[in-house]
Amino acid sequence: MVTLLFATAVRAEEMAFYVLGVGADSCERFIAAAEEQPPGTYKAIGNPDGPYVNAISKYQQWMMGYVSAVNAARGDEGMQIKLDLTEMDSWMRNWCSRNQRRTVFHALQAFVKSH
Repeated sequence: MVTLLFATAVRAEEMAFYVLGVGADSCERFIAAAEEQPPGTYKAIGNPDGPYVNAISKYQQWMMGYVSAVNAARGDEGMQIKLDLTEMDSWMRNWCSRNQRRTVFHALQAFVKSH
């Protein structure tokens, strides 16, 4: 299995830093990957080398990891984001549909600020 990591510089609130993985992808790419599945779902096909999953799965995994890191940083359980994947995925699709030139990272920043 080959894992690819991509990095790009992102400017967020007057601070530039590198975003790793699919968070650097445009919302336009996220929406294209999401079109084939209902929010919160993905398709997996078994094969001898391990399951193949469709494109939306990599975004969902990245989103859940990002929110988990935010929750760990917040510490206080009352301040943590407690939504399921379907709710987060739906929110991201709506935001990205309106902001297709922004990145998945920017969408998640907006998600975290609104929750």
